[in-house]
Amino acid sequence: MTTTNHRPRLTQPDQMPTPVVDDLSATVLDEAINALGELRTPYWLGNSAVRLHALASLLAQAHALLPDAVAQARDQDLTWDQIGALLGLTGPTAARRYRPATNPRKEV
Repeated sequence: MTTTNHRPRLTQPDQMPTPVVDDLSATVLDEAINALGELRTPYWLGNSAVRLHALASLLAQAHALLPDAVAQARDQDLTWDQIGALLGLTGPTAARRYRPATNPRKEV
């Protein structure tokens, strides 16, 4: 992941940025943590345990969404190398992690 204080600029539709940790991401995530904390525990008032639980819940939700997002990217003809770059992984690592498992044929 890249840490930056400037917004990545995409000049071509096929440009694939690596993951970016920046003020924009931090702001969106902070707002999501606060919103989820308030929805689940209205009296939380900045409680660190509630904040930690909300962050962990958002991380788990993001991880659960990744396989479908990768499948959609593959359906749109992105290569494993392109997907890997978007995830901060190598192409082979992305393929190993997210390629759908094939079901072995059941013997009758």
